[in-house]
Amino acid sequence: MIRRSTKRERRAPFRPWGALLVRLLWPLCVCLSATTIALADTGQPAGDVPQQQARSADLVYVQRSAVCSANARAISAHLVLFSSRAFRLEVIDLGAVADSRTRSLAQAFRSGECVAGVNGGFFHPDGRPLGLMIASGRRVNRFESTALLSGVLYGDDRGIHLVRRARFQDHRGIDALLQSGPYLVEDGRMVRGLSSAASDRRTFVATDWRGHWALGVTRTPVTLAELAECLVAPGVLTPWASERALNLDGGSSSGFFFAGDSERAPVVLSPWKPVRNLLGIRPR
Repeated sequence: MIRRSTKRERRAPFRPWGALLVRLLWPLCVCLSATTIALADTGQPAGDVPQQQARSADLVYVQRSAVCSANARAISAHLVLFSSRAFRLEVIDLGAVADSRTRSLAQAFRSGECVAGVNGGFFHPDGRPLGLMIASGRRVNRFESTALLSGVLYGDDRGIHLVRRARFQDHRGIDALLQSGPYLVEDGRMVRGLSSAASDRRTFVATDWRGHWALGVTRTPVTLAELAECLVAPGVLTPWASERALNLDGGSSSGFFFAGDSERAPVVLSPWKPVRNLLGIRPR
């Protein structure tokens, strides 16, 4: 808070050109002050790439740190920001849980020619995916309508899509699909009723619905409500405000992979337990 002095200070009168300069610069100063306050309220990322680079590049890895404005909880996350015009979705089926122990996260993504990715959707104790899964065009299990599976993420020749379960229309040409949930962000707003009690590591996918997408995993435990709050605010976790976002299987299943490039080494965060599938991206 800025305290204003109650005692009037004596100042030398402004010269005409000085008064004119102040009048011209004052609106700019007000705008800059408002921007600074907004960043302080929502949490400011630290130690990551400039926002303009993340907006223009087709693929960027970034580690973000922010503070949730609701309770001042610190949030840290691994993120891959990418463009859907340059990359397509890939679901990697690891098979039964026992079989998934034989390949590491990095090996599985590289074998699928993926440059980045996270762990995928939920699964039953016996390893069967929860809901429909389409991996490399192959369909496993059936479409389910349980309350948890509120969203459908899929890819086809037209691009990458994230829709509510009730709006999904099955069609030929889908080569990657996962049912998951709950929905975190819809129409640019937090979904009502998200849990603000249980904290855990979270895996998620988000988009501004203008071709910009993000795959991410939180390194710190957060609630679903806290994650959604950070995703709707531009510049906190993503450089853009999320228009839609979906929760994936988190907790001990949380995993992250970035293949690296000429400037960055590979980044791998392995799940604590075997998972059924992975969600990655590969060049078009």
